[in-house]
Amino acid sequence: MSHTENAKLLVTGATGFLGQAVMARAGAWNLKAIPAPRHVFGPDNAAAFTAFLDKVQPAFAIDAAGVVPGRGDVATNLALTRRWIEALTHARSAPRLVLVNSAAIYGAGAARNRATCEDDPRQPLADYGRAKLAALEMGRAAHDNAGLDIQTAVVFNLMGTGQQAHLAPRVFIEKAIGADCGRYQVGPVGAVRDFMDVEDAADALIAMALHGRAGEVVNVATGRPTRISDLLDAIDARTGASWESRASGDGGSDVCYGDAARLTARTGWRPRFDFETALTRAIDAEYSKLGATAKT
Repeated sequence: MSHTENAKLLVTGATGFLGQAVMARAGAWNLKAIPAPRHVFGPDNAAAFTAFLDKVQPAFAIDAAGVVPGRGDVATNLALTRRWIEALTHARSAPRLVLVNSAAIYGAGAARNRATCEDDPRQPLADYGRAKLAALEMGRAAHDNAGLDIQTAVVFNLMGTGQQAHLAPRVFIEKAIGADCGRYQVGPVGAVRDFMDVEDAADALIAMALHGRAGEVVNVATGRPTRISDLLDAIDARTGASWESRASGDGGSDVCYGDAARLTARTGWRPRFDFETALTRAIDAEYSKLGATAKT
């Protein structure tokens, strides 16, 4: 039996899009996933969360909690990271922690002619990216200065069941399925992103928890560049709809896809789903949700 078999994996943000996928995939890694209750994990519950860690004593932890743009105060992300660090500092037995971050930290520093690496400049363009960058730096400082076993996973663009409705590709899938006369409008379509199935991202985070190196920043990405126009074409091919851009420019200079070499080297991780399969799964999930809604 492996020394990690049936080990406890604590998940904060377990009811969110990515957190649910981590909870669902933990069993495949022979881990016992434990969700952190919201009432004990929050920016104002230091003592309660430390007590919870001491009670549960997980071997590993993944922090998938956070606030996305348009859904609350993004500065909360920094406060939640601070809560984790305070708890790890005072807990009797601290787990190995993977902090979930975002590719938004790269911003203007993202490479334009190749995949973005972890050592590329981090120049976020909005408050969300700046808050996530501050959280990353806080986690690294906690490792460097206090020896805490913390890694940071920089997650690129996700798709799958449960994605927030205002994020791509779900926002496009919903538009395509509900298109009036089969046509729908979108904004700029020239940006390039790195889309991956949320279950693949969950597996990557678990692999980091088990096999990663403390103090490192690691891209969770596929290395597959996908232009938004190509994403829309693929959605239309599966839904029978047709997109039309209402933007004057195509946003073609906006490129951000990730180099996954460090993740693969550290953990052996590779995505289970190619782009086409991941997108089909996301579209099928949306059709299933609409069907369930129609029956109620």
